[in-house]
Amino acid sequence: MSPRRPVVRYGRGVIASLPQLVEGLGATRVLVVHGARSFEASGASRMLESFGRRTLVHRWHDFSPNPAIDDLARGLDVVRELRPDAVVGVGGGSAMDMAKLLCVLDGVPRVDLEDRISSGPAADTRRMKLVLAPTTSGSGSEATHFAVVYVGDAKYSVAGAGLLPDVSVLDPALTENSSPHQRAVSGVDAIAQGIESLWAVGGDDESRGLARRGLRLLLAGIEDFVAAPHAGVARSMTVGSHLIGRAINRSKTTGAHALSYRMTSRYGVSHGHAVALSLGAFLDAHARAGTSDLRTSVRPSEYRRALDDIAGVLGASGPAESGARFVALGQRIGLPMRLSDVGVRTEPEIRGLAAAVNAERLSNNPVRFSEDELADLLMRCS
Repeated sequence: MSPRRPVVRYGRGVIASLPQLVEGLGATRVLVVHGARSFEASGASRMLESFGRRTLVHRWHDFSPNPAIDDLARGLDVVRELRPDAVVGVGGGSAMDMAKLLCVLDGVPRVDLEDRISSGPAADTRRMKLVLAPTTSGSGSEATHFAVVYVGDAKYSVAGAGLLPDVSVLDPALTENSSPHQRAVSGVDAIAQGIESLWAVGGDDESRGLARRGLRLLLAGIEDFVAAPHAGVARSMTVGSHLIGRAINRSKTTGAHALSYRMTSRYGVSHGHAVALSLGAFLDAHARAGTSDLRTSVRPSEYRRALDDIAGVLGASGPAESGARFVALGQRIGLPMRLSDVGVRTEPEIRGLAAAVNAERLSNNPVRFSEDELADLLMRCS
């Protein structure tokens, strides 16, 4: 699938033009889906003053940081009552994913919602216009045709062309006022997505090119961005994470993301941090893998080039050093990089994570791993 690309509006302060963009799409009833704190803290809320008096605007943020089916059902009730002709998602990945889900699942009865999420057809159409504006540099959700929702501890990805926005609004100034921890976890998520995109089974020349460009920007800027953000480094992080979003829109993510979802739902670990906790071990395992360990669709020469590219952007002497380089980066930006640091301490807990791996994302990993091999990999992260 190669969905259409959204129109992108980029620039410092461009968030102020969002109301005119939305009204230019013909919208007069607008639902703004936003983070509970980030909307005000980022400065994005000031743009509400620019909506015309004839435009009805309703704000909604009654959902958890990792949106679940009950959050989605409440949002769909709001949509049913308001009947907006445009949804605007402003925030991190959760806010943007929720906005996307409300657009494509509009009209699905609550009793059918779980079946539609778990096994429904591709979400290729929607009634409402969709505009997305990230306030973090990390998820890339404004550039992807999928969105995440949890049903219990299980993570599902709803996908289809209908989840791509009409317009993405990229304002680097919105990313500067979040906490250092938020900047770290969102930035490291984008870096992990870029690394995984380079070796993903579903990757192609375009996705790998986007990933390389994005990773160079992100790795050059993330440490300064976490410590003391300024306009120049905010630009690098905003552009870099958007490029990575476009990369994973084509390639999708792989093993480290496949293992991250249960860490988030069961142990409350921020998504980007959960991905980072196993990625160093995946880098080590991929460096050791031989041709016989690869999936049959993976060309060994392309795989080795991907590992060399990753080593290059991480500043490693070769693939064998990439894992240590990535772990050291995580530590420098203030992230604990051991599973025991986030409450995963026993072998049964580790085996529980391996057993709950997301099969779809794991099947996109170039190296095959059994459940026992995943558990062994996680043991090395403990």
